[in-house]
Amino acid sequence: MIEESKELEEVLVVGYGTQKKVTVTGSLATTSGQNISRVPTPSITNTLVGQLPGLISVNRSGEPGYDDATLLIRGKSTTGDASPLVVVDGVADRAGGFARIDPNDIESVTILKDASAAIYGSRAANGVILVMTKRGKSGKAKINYSGNVGFSHPTVLPDMCESWQYAQLQNEIETSVYGRSLKYTDEQIALYKNGTDPTNYANVRIFDEMVKKASIQTQHNVSLSGGNDVVKYFVSLGYQYQDNYYKNSASDYDQYNLRSNIDITPYKNFRATVNVSARQEDRNSPLYGSEDLWRYMVKYDPMVNIYWPGTIYPTTASQDNFSPATAVDGSMGYQKNKASYFNADLTLHYDMPFIAKGLSVDAGAYIDRSDFLYKKFSKAFYLYAKEGDNYVAKKYGPSNADLTENMSQTLGITFNARINYTRTFNEVHNVSAFVAYEQYKSRYDYLYGYRQDYISSSIDELFAGDKETSSNDGTASETARQNYFGRLDYNYSNKYLFQFNWRYDGSENFPKDKRFGFFPGVSLGWRISEEKFWKENVPFMDYLKIRASWGQMGNDKVSAFQYMTTYTFSSAAILGGSTPTSQTGVLQSRTANPNITWEVANTYNIGLESRFLKAFDFSMDLFKTKRHDILATRNAAIPDYAGLTLPDENIGKCSSWGTEIVLNYNKRIGDFKFNIGGNFTYAKSWVDYIDEPEGTVEWQKQTGKPIGADWLMYEATGIFRTQADLDNNPHLSNAKMGDLMFRDVNDDKIIDGNDKVRLEKTPIPEIIYGITLGLQYKQLSLNMLWQGAGNVYQYTFFESGTIGNFTKDFYNNHWTQDNINAKYPKVYDRQVTVTGEKNTFWLENASYLRLKNIELAYTLSQKALSKLPISAMRVYVTGYNLLTFTGMKNLDPETAEGSQGFASWSTPQSRVVNFGVNITF
Repeated sequence: MIEESKELEEVLVVGYGTQKKVTVTGSLATTSGQNISRVPTPSITNTLVGQLPGLISVNRSGEPGYDDATLLIRGKSTTGDASPLVVVDGVADRAGGFARIDPNDIESVTILKDASAAIYGSRAANGVILVMTKRGKSGKAKINYSGNVGFSHPTVLPDMCESWQYAQLQNEIETSVYGRSLKYTDEQIALYKNGTDPTNYANVRIFDEMVKKASIQTQHNVSLSGGNDVVKYFVSLGYQYQDNYYKNSASDYDQYNLRSNIDITPYKNFRATVNVSARQEDRNSPLYGSEDLWRYMVKYDPMVNIYWPGTIYPTTASQDNFSPATAVDGSMGYQKNKASYFNADLTLHYDMPFIAKGLSVDAGAYIDRSDFLYKKFSKAFYLYAKEGDNYVAKKYGPSNADLTENMSQTLGITFNARINYTRTFNEVHNVSAFVAYEQYKSRYDYLYGYRQDYISSSIDELFAGDKETSSNDGTASETARQNYFGRLDYNYSNKYLFQFNWRYDGSENFPKDKRFGFFPGVSLGWRISEEKFWKENVPFMDYLKIRASWGQMGNDKVSAFQYMTTYTFSSAAILGGSTPTSQTGVLQSRTANPNITWEVANTYNIGLESRFLKAFDFSMDLFKTKRHDILATRNAAIPDYAGLTLPDENIGKCSSWGTEIVLNYNKRIGDFKFNIGGNFTYAKSWVDYIDEPEGTVEWQKQTGKPIGADWLMYEATGIFRTQADLDNNPHLSNAKMGDLMFRDVNDDKIIDGNDKVRLEKTPIPEIIYGITLGLQYKQLSLNMLWQGAGNVYQYTFFESGTIGNFTKDFYNNHWTQDNINAKYPKVYDRQVTVTGEKNTFWLENASYLRLKNIELAYTLSQKALSKLPISAMRVYVTGYNLLTFTGMKNLDPETAEGSQGFASWSTPQSRVVNFGVNITF
């Protein structure tokens, strides 16, 4: 009876309100702030994957301040922007988002995955993430301190060749790729190998030289909470710091945040809520960002010293004026990216039983402001060449210094008002409904300035540069939204359940006659376990609910004002006869589409929830989405002289389907508590129609392929291991023995661009799963989260050759005349050889299983604290990404290829060991 009572009373956050879990008919998943704060990472987007079924996450970077994960709900179901709508404390798209909210301030995170999201209308097609922050509770004032210090390191460091190995590969490139003579003699290679002359024959292990054994990160939070029947309060102050991986690094991230949530009930029927939050984010980098640094380290020539041995002089740049010594420490300049966010809410609630029992009204005003400042200060710097016994400085960079600076500000104001009605009739008919109105308006302002030829690099402000070299720019924009929405809930005796959501939504992105649309959502539920026949015949199953839903939602994430012909003010013409000059004028930039409107998603969901044998919880959902009128640019050839850009049109169609399964087991025996659980998500999507060039061969079309299947490449079928292989198989004209062999797809005995295929593989996982384990004995507890992904691929072709180093794995296992059965093809020089053509050989299965988080904690007993002014104390050690099991080598499985198609251009995620304490006074 106690468990049943708890089940009846458990409340979940839904769109614009809360609802008892037993009466929820939509598909949603939730996790608590306690679970989030256990994971030692500054971005909470990295804490959610594996905890919330239906949520798919990919983290492409470990750079401090830029390591947010990309989140998708039930996969990517559109060819356009598939990011979910984020709602924080009831307000959509808040300034600052939610990734950097202090995890100690979060009460819960919930995702809406089906018709339950329809109440957010034209922005809900990609699902909705609801974030609620903590509020005060009646009781004695409590001061809570939470602090931790962590030590981080990359999850993987590529194992690159030693200098003597790289020299041998350079020789192979010279002879087998270019047909030239050897670059290094055997004597020189021996000198690189034995290390007797490090000045002239260096062997630089770049990651040993540049990456720390451990980098520091830390989080601290102090909160005050409490209250009485009139005032309840929660006030929080937090700080975070995250250092980058590099030695002498000028790259780090600082965050300061303040939150105050106050509830005031001056008399019985009236309540006012005042929320204020502010956050400062400071991202600091050298002139090269972390992604660039990582790229250059991966391809770094190990035969080039970073410093001249025995000195502090950095050596001259081997390529692109890059030296790790000056690139990482700020000698070349810096980048500062500062962001400030301010949110303020005032909401009023008034019960009106004197008009009708259960009637109430709500009204709210919400302010969101964000301010950004970006500065890039480039300075002259010096590298040193060795001339005899002397080291001669060589100047690089600008003549002295130059500065780029821009700043922007966004101010958004939201108003809403709501009439609510909740009533129970005859103790069995439960009715709840509301209708609401909401409007939003924002303004964005941007200012840019640039100067160069600074007299001194000591002053990094615009006024100190040469005004003759100055340039500036500025712009502004405004946006607005207006909508009406509501919900009707009815249930009979908490047994037969019905919900109807709707929103009449207006978006300024579209013309007046297509600006508003109606978005409905309907869901039904049946608690079979409440039926008499079930209780009498299935006693082992305590709870069973089935539910079904259909919803229609929109997606308007496209550039605004495409229904209008747009113009730019720029250098539009060259005029002047014999002395032509560029003339500034008005230039048409995009033609209009007067019929543009939002894309529409029809979402279907069937699910069940159950509890059985007093210890097991099981749920399962099947879902399908059909999306049409997807906004995309038509594939049409526009001559350059026309000077036009086509607008988006509602021409695409996509579909997706999948399943989610959750199973948990909880048991308590005396002082011992045990829980184990798992969740599994499979989400597959494909393109039903997209405008493609006429004459596209069937195997290269996007239609019918998964969304995001952007790889168009040759299918590698093997290696030309012998001359006979080369003679007897079609190949590209420059193919040689040791190169990759490609499939003749159209069977015309010729390998050319027509043989490239579009694969049914993407870098977005189709499978995401999580496994949780919890053990507790008296004051000692152990919690684990394992998280994995499947049906996901990454392109792993390294930027190797004369410009970049090779991995040792390639060196040890590549084709040579003496090793024709090798795993890899012969040596290559980036994209010069056949091997460098985009092909499936380098497309690897990036499935993985991570020990995402493990926590060992001890809670001190009241007896131990009895003589201290402390009511509770908990100490813990946690690990994040400690283990990763994957078939990939030298790369984190979540990294992605760079813009030029090479692997390892992304800073890997962190592996963190963290020590912390929670204290309540």
